[in-house]
Amino acid sequence: MNALLEETSIHPGTGGQFEAAQKEYCAAVVKGGAPACLIFSTATFGQSDRYFTVLPFASFIHYDQGKYTEKGLTPEEAKALSARRIPPIASNHESAIALHPELSILPTVSNAEYPINHFTEYRLRPGNSTHFLKEIHDHLLPAAKKAGLLEFEVFTTTVGESPDRILIVTRLKNYAELDQPDPIMAGMSRLQQDRWQEIVSNNIEHTDTWIMRYRADLSTDPRPAKH
Repeated sequence: MNALLEETSIHPGTGGQFEAAQKEYCAAVVKGGAPACLIFSTATFGQSDRYFTVLPFASFIHYDQGKYTEKGLTPEEAKALSARRIPPIASNHESAIALHPELSILPTVSNAEYPINHFTEYRLRPGNSTHFLKEIHDHLLPAAKKAGLLEFEVFTTTVGESPDRILIVTRLKNYAELDQPDPIMAGMSRLQQDRWQEIVSNNIEHTDTWIMRYRADLSTDPRPAKH
């Protein structure tokens, strides 16, 4: 799966205006042919007034054929929506990300059922992405499976951001899970934990973690429910 990832920060106090306009935007792009439009917002931990909007697409050919908004709105509608949507935005960054299913545990529950998402961002030392992805396959993925995680999705950037940026998304049933030891590390032996720390030390320049809540009230996702 490819997806357009919009990372948006808004001016304080403008959440109501932005969310109303972003909800319209999501409905419009799905009307224009997007498989889904998923919105996440900061949930307690992390930068305030931050939103992720994820638009899946099959291939980059789509962008030669016109954007979803161009197909889902008339020029007049698009202009009116932009007039409501743009003023609250302090910054917006778009990049294309790719899911690695061979490194992932794909969720079997819907975003709405378990909306709390734990994001981990790894910024690698330049040129280490291929090696680090293999280490994820050999070490993190087996531990995630052993821990019985609801989701363990690995994304890399293809365009618009550093190719040395990797995102791993897991799903939480509730905040109480944060009181427990890291389930992935708990799924490793002490020797494996030491090996992983060595891998991190040798490959990663910076790591960030934050919690984002899936916003079913703003998103548009007509895809069949997962079982």
